[in-house]
Amino acid sequence: ELTAKAKEMEEEVEDRFLQAFIRIRKSYKNGLAVVKINRNACGGCFGFIPAQTQSEIRKKKKINTCEHCGRIISGVDDSAVLISEEELA
Repeated sequence: ELTAKAKEMEEEVEDRFLQAFIRIRKSYKNGLAVVKINRNACGGCFGFIPAQTQSEIRKKKKINTCEHCGRIISGVDDSAVLISEEELA
């Protein structure tokens, strides 16, 4: 069911972003391509994210990547994550 949803969503995403996502996902053992900021660090490699970059990520104007590991950093706040976890339960 989730695979079918993913295929539908892939059609809406630009090809270059989709290819980057697939490449990043294959290159890491845990398969995380999109991570959020945890305690001023990347959620994937735990490398420090400067305050200015964090500000740009929270504005959600463009797609930002970690300068250490290359993963896509999401500007999702914790309230959105909690809602999605409640929906799964």
